[in-house]
Amino acid sequence: MFSLALVPMLVLAADWRDAPLDERHPEAVELFACDFEDDSDLNYDLWPDQWTRRSGPGFPRYVDIEINDQEAGKGNRSLCIKLDGGSATTYSPPIAVRDIFSYVLEARLKTKGLKFDRAYISLTFFDDKQQPVETYYSEKFRETGDWLKIRIGPVAPEHQGIELAVIGLHIGPENDVDEDLTGEVYFDDVWFARLPKMTLETADGSYCYYSDQVIKAKCNVSGILERDPTIIFELVDVGRQSLAKHQSRLDAKVVARKADKVSELFGKRAYQDKDWDIGYAGEITWEPPITQNGYYEIRATMMGTSGLMHRRIMTMAVVSRDVGPEGGEFGWSLPNGEAPLDFQRMFDLLVTAGVSWVKFPVWYADDDNERANNIARFAERLHKHHINMVAVIDKPPADIRSLFGEQETMLVANVFAEPLLWRPYVEPILTRLSLTVHHWQLGADDDMSFVGYRNLDEKLRQIRQEIRVSGQDIMLGIPWRWMSAPPSTGRPPYDFLAYSILPITGDLEHILPMTRDELGVYLDKSKGQTTRFATIFPLARSKFTTEERARDLVEKMVAAKIHDVDAAFIPMPFDHEYGLMNNDGSPSELLLPWRTTARLISGRKYLGAIQLPEGSSNHVFSRDGRTVMLIWNSRETTEKIYLGEDVKIIDLWGREVSPEQEGNKQVIPVGPIPQFLIGLNDSIAKMRLAFQFEPAWLESDFGRTQRLEATIKNSFPQGISGTARLVAPDVWNVNPSILRFKLPRGGEIDSPYKILLRADASSGMQPVRIDFQISAVQEYEFSVYREIQVGSNMLQVESTTELDEETGDLVIEVTIHNLQEELISFDALLYAAGRKQMRQRMMNFSLGRATLTFRIADGKELLGTTLLMRIREIGGTRVFNHRVEAKY
Repeated sequence: MFSLALVPMLVLAADWRDAPLDERHPEAVELFACDFEDDSDLNYDLWPDQWTRRSGPGFPRYVDIEINDQEAGKGNRSLCIKLDGGSATTYSPPIAVRDIFSYVLEARLKTKGLKFDRAYISLTFFDDKQQPVETYYSEKFRETGDWLKIRIGPVAPEHQGIELAVIGLHIGPENDVDEDLTGEVYFDDVWFARLPKMTLETADGSYCYYSDQVIKAKCNVSGILERDPTIIFELVDVGRQSLAKHQSRLDAKVVARKADKVSELFGKRAYQDKDWDIGYAGEITWEPPITQNGYYEIRATMMGTSGLMHRRIMTMAVVSRDVGPEGGEFGWSLPNGEAPLDFQRMFDLLVTAGVSWVKFPVWYADDDNERANNIARFAERLHKHHINMVAVIDKPPADIRSLFGEQETMLVANVFAEPLLWRPYVEPILTRLSLTVHHWQLGADDDMSFVGYRNLDEKLRQIRQEIRVSGQDIMLGIPWRWMSAPPSTGRPPYDFLAYSILPITGDLEHILPMTRDELGVYLDKSKGQTTRFATIFPLARSKFTTEERARDLVEKMVAAKIHDVDAAFIPMPFDHEYGLMNNDGSPSELLLPWRTTARLISGRKYLGAIQLPEGSSNHVFSRDGRTVMLIWNSRETTEKIYLGEDVKIIDLWGREVSPEQEGNKQVIPVGPIPQFLIGLNDSIAKMRLAFQFEPAWLESDFGRTQRLEATIKNSFPQGISGTARLVAPDVWNVNPSILRFKLPRGGEIDSPYKILLRADASSGMQPVRIDFQISAVQEYEFSVYREIQVGSNMLQVESTTELDEETGDLVIEVTIHNLQEELISFDALLYAAGRKQMRQRMMNFSLGRATLTFRIADGKELLGTTLLMRIREIGGTRVFNHRVEAKY
C-alpha cells in the first residue's frame, strides 16, 4: 500500500483551455485507460487489477469498494463506493511519464444520496526516488445528478525528473467535519493521456514590470511529434482587444530517448507504451510592443498540420515608477508567507505593486535557521522601503504542534492559553524581529477564537505582558468579527483589532463580501475605540465581470479611506477567485485597479465631492497641494469644466491620457467605470468645495425680492481679488449679478445676491452657476455649480411627453410626489403657447404619488416647445411651477 506516500507535496490548479469537456484533445496520446469492464478484472474478484486502496485512520476497510454492473457511465460496469462513515480512496497502478510532456486526466462520476461528502479525482507525479512531488485535484462534487465528466489538466509538471504518475479516486467529507453514513459514488471511464508540453513565461520570471523595462516572452515546447510547428504570439489588453501579433516556426530538436526500462512503484510495475517518451523540443522568444501602462495577456498558440496543438496564456502588469506617498493605508495579507513566490520575487512584487502594509506569518521551527534569516532580511528590506510589516503569530510549526493538542484546526486562543508552552518558542522570534517589526497579530485573519473567549481582557493582558518582556515597542492586535462588540470598553489590553468576515472553515463558496456602504457603517460604528485594520474582499471572479469587480473594489477602498480606516488589507491576494493575483503569482485583472487607487489616494486627506455640471459623482483627495479626483457616472456623459493647467486622466489600469480642451475647460468623458483625474489645481478645488449659499433655498413667492447669502473663502496660498457672477435661470432677476471681493490668505466674505422670481419661475431644485475670475499669482477663470431649492420640498414633479400618432394629440403625463404626510389639495394648471389653459383638481392628496394625464389636440406643432405646469394650493398660498419639455 502507498497511502502515506501520496500526501501531496504541491497542490496546483489547472484549467483546460484547449478543448471542450465533452471532447478529447486531438493531440492527446493515451497512456492509461480503465473502464472497469471484464478485461480490467481478469481474476473476477470485482476489484480492478493492479489498483490499491488507501487504509488507515479515517479510511475504514468496511467501506465497500467493488466493480458494479448496476450503473455505468460507459460500457456495462463501473467502480462503486458505498459509504458507511469515513473516507475512501483508490489508486491506479503507476504509469510511466516524463517531464517533456503535459498531461490530462478524465473520468466519469456519479453520486447518490450525499449530504456532506464530496467526490473528486487526483493526479500525483513521483520522482526517481519514488517521492511524490506534485499533486493536482479536480473540482469536488456532492451532487452530480446523472453521470458527469470531470477533468484535470492539461497540467505541465514543474518538477524536473518525474518518472511515474498515479491516479486517485476519492470520496470524503468537506473540511473534515461531518461524514455520510449512507450514499453511493460511482467512477468510470478513467482516461490518462499525454500532450505536448508548452510553457509560457517571461525571460526573467517576473510578471510585474515598470514601463521603462524590456519585456521578453519565452515559449518552451517539448514532447511534440512535429519538428517545426508554428507559434503565434498575441498581445491583448484588459478589454480583450488585440494589440499585436507575431508568428514564426519553431526550430525544434530531437529529445534524447531515455533508457528503456520498466519502472516500479511500491512493487507495482508501471504501464509503459513503446513510444511514451519520444518527442521534439524547442524554444522561441518575443518582445511584445507594449507602449503604455496596463494589464496585458500574452497568448501563445501552437499550430501544426492537424490544427491547434496547444495554447498558453500569461498575464502581466506594466506600471509607472511613481508610487504613493509614505503612510499609505492599503496592504496585503499573506497567509501562506512568500508562496507562491520566493522571498526575493515577493519583495520585488510588493514594492512594484505599491503595497504599504504586509501581514506575514513569522512562526518558524526553532532549528530552521534558513527561514529565520530569510524572514528577518525580508522584514528589514520592507522597513527600508517604508512598508509596514504585521507579524502574524499563527499556527505553531509542525515539529511542536503536538504540544498544543495536535488539533485539526489549531486555534490561536488555545495556542496562547498557557505561556509556559508558547513563550520559549515565540520569545526568540520576538527578540529578533521586534526592532524592525512593531505590529504583531495573534492569529490569522480568519481565526475568530478570541471572540467570545471567557475573561478575554485578563488573558490578553497576560499575553501582552509576556510578549513585551521580549519585544520592544510592540503593538499587539487580534482578529475580530465585524458584527461582534469590541472586547473591551475600558483601556484595552491590545493596540489594534483586525476586523474580518473570513469564515474560520476557510470555505468561501457562500461568502458574501461586504458592500462599500456596509464597510462604511461598521467603520463609523467602531471609530475611536481602537486602531482598526480591515479586510477588503473583492467580488468573486466567476460571478461578476471584470468591470463590476474593479468598480466594487475601488468603491470599497475609497469607503475605507473616507471612513478613516488605519489599514485595509486584501486577505487572499494570490487567489484565482478572490485575489489580485493568480495562484501562480501572475497578476489578475484587479491588481492594477488596486494599485492605481492605493497610489492615488493613500496618505491623502479626503476633501469631499465637487458638484459638476453634468452631475457626475466624485471624491476629491489632497496632500501637500497635490489633488486628485475619482469620478464616475451611472450613464455615459461628458463633463466640461476647468480643473487646472495640467490635468491628466488615469483609468483604473493605470493608462494615462490628456483630456481634450474646449477653451480653458477640460473635456472629460465619464461613465460607470471610475477613473482618476490628477493635476487638479488644489486652491481652486478647495475654493469650489468651500463656496456655499446660506440658506440654499428660496420661497416660491413670485414678485418679492429675496436674498441668497454667498460665502466665499480664499483657499489660495496668497491674497486674491476677483469677481463672482451668478448665472441663474432666465426667469430670475439677480441684483447685483456680480460680487466683487478682495481677500487675504485664508480670508472669507459673506455677501448677498438679491433674487426676484418671475411668475413663471420653476419650483423645485434649480441649477445655478457662479463664474469666478480670480487674480492671484496668475489669472484664473472657473465656475462653481450649485442647486437652489425653490419653494417647499414637500412636492416633486416629473413629466413625460409623447405624440399619439393615431389621434395627433400631445399626451403629457405629470407624476406628482407628495413627500410629507400633510394632506394637500391643489389645482394643476397646464399652459401651452396659443392654447387654452387646462386644469385638473386633486383633493386631499397624502404621502405618495399620483399621475395626471393631459391631452392637447394637434400636438405636433407644440413639439420642441416648453409648457408650464403650475400646481396651486387650494386654500393656501403655495405655488409649484414645473416646466414640461415637449420632445420630438
